[in-house]
Amino acid sequence: MTNLCGADPLLLELARCENQLKLWLSSSAENAEWFAKDPVSAMRAAELGLPEDILQELALVLGLLKEKLTDAA
Repeated sequence: MTNLCGADPLLLELARCENQLKLWLSSSAENAEWFAKDPVSAMRAAELGLPEDILQELALVLGLLKEKLTDAA
């Protein structure tokens, strides 16, 4: 894991649960497919202990990224 001192709370929380998420994703093909289609709801289902405000922020970031990628295409 990278040194995240002074990092955004979203990045800190994602780094904290990274190994647990990797285990959950590798536990079944369905989990990996779910994550590819809807990462936020998949992360909720994985019960990673992420606070709801962090999941909402992640959803917002992913939505903005999707918009930018769509506009660029």
